[in-house]
Amino acid sequence: MSDGAHSTETETETAAATGTETDTETETEPGTETDTGRAAAIASADAEDAHGLTGLPYDAVDIRTERLLLRPLTKNDLDDVHAYQKRKDVVRYLMWEVHDHEESAKHLEKRIAMTELAEDGDGLIYAVELPDPAGGHGRVIGDMSIFLKSAAHAQVEVGWVFHPAVHGRGYATEAAEAVLAVCFGTMGAHRVFAQLDPRNEASARLCERLGMRKEAHLRQNEIFKGEWGDMVIYGLLDTEYAETHSA
Repeated sequence: MSDGAHSTETETETAAATGTETDTETETEPGTETDTGRAAAIASADAEDAHGLTGLPYDAVDIRTERLLLRPLTKNDLDDVHAYQKRKDVVRYLMWEVHDHEESAKHLEKRIAMTELAEDGDGLIYAVELPDPAGGHGRVIGDMSIFLKSAAHAQVEVGWVFHPAVHGRGYATEAAEAVLAVCFGTMGAHRVFAQLDPRNEASARLCERLGMRKEAHLRQNEIFKGEWGDMVIYGLLDTEYAETHSA
């Protein structure tokens, strides 16, 4: 979810029937229509796999940028995380309200477990840490999220939340660029997108700095904090990413 994004996650259950009459009692000679159909189905499945994400499962590993460290969240991050989750200006465009310390602790506990992307619906959260130049304990200034929306179609959603005290210093752009490198370079995404409230101008500007295009503006598509709200979607394709990040 992007700093105030509206995200919906669905899980699809697929039931497969086995042991049918065709499977157990019908024999066909090579070259029959049945064999041809099966070969076409296999070819279609292979083609779909060829376009899917190739870097799964992906386990979160520390990522160092010029000024930041992106790493999995820990219990020691509670005070830093609560420092921005308790602010009304931060949660204004998020699906949840201001968190008290206990609510932040419960929220953090759930997000600590989000460290692997393997199946559709999985999410991964990176703490964005500003290291202490003196070598002491760094400060978590925000977090980046990655959601696996469709492995078969190589679709990934990203999002971010940052403490307002660090706005305007390029930290969000730096962290988001590192996450895009994971999505496109490591995981092999075809399309990465972000969903956000159109009133969230700061996140919209970040999307544009990342090279994302505004793909859609959905009007009053859901109830957001008691009233109808709009959603805009920004997306970036692997070909577009490659054009701006080629060596």
